[in-house]
Amino acid sequence: MEEQNLSQKMNQLSTRATNEEESLIKDIKVEIDKTPSYLTKRSESFQAMTNQVRSTISTTITANTKEDLRKIAILIYKIMVIQSYQLLWAAYFKSGMGQLIMPSKTKLSYSITLPIWPKEIKTMVLSSKNMNKTNENESCLKFVNNQLDKLEYQLKQYQMELNSKANYFQGYTLGVQRIIETYIEQNLQPLRMKIEHEIELVLYDYHIRALKLEYSRHNPTAYQVCFIDK
Repeated sequence: MEEQNLSQKMNQLSTRATNEEESLIKDIKVEIDKTPSYLTKRSESFQAMTNQVRSTISTTITANTKEDLRKIAILIYKIMVIQSYQLLWAAYFKSGMGQLIMPSKTKLSYSITLPIWPKEIKTMVLSSKNMNKTNENESCLKFVNNQLDKLEYQLKQYQMELNSKANYFQGYTLGVQRIIETYIEQNLQPLRMKIEHEIELVLYDYHIRALKLEYSRHNPTAYQVCFIDK
């Protein structure tokens, strides 16, 4: 009965997810949906990781259980990708809320609590058909919140699916999961670094625009504005 209820929940999640994914940012969806080469059946590094798992459990790993293990690894990959993108979109949100930069001991000449939406968000919102042109801030906030909600929804969906598969995998332990997570983490570094770089750009852009706003507050001449806009 419990298994039937779980199956029904998974079907409901799958149906809703189809609608949710349609409006998830395309680049993120592509990254989540793809199966990286290091998680394919022919990957030598994946086979080596499987052998490492085999040494920690007492049960025999057959061709079928190896495939089950690969499916578990793919779910863990999806979860890690989503968690990485959540950090980036949280930075977008904090920038728009004026919460991106923590107050420091160093006194700055400009405010770091200004609500400033990153250029990437403004560009995406401007291209949206549902944009409220009379209230740009409201449109940006709604857009970012929607993406964060969709990422969180997808995350919970994959976590539920992972728990289901792990429960039916004989010999699956937290130790086994750590081996898989470590393997994926090592291969996921390029994406992690890319996202960290994008977050740094959000921070850099925030400082520059906050400084410009502070400069504008002092009523610069048209000549002076020409220099700051360059």
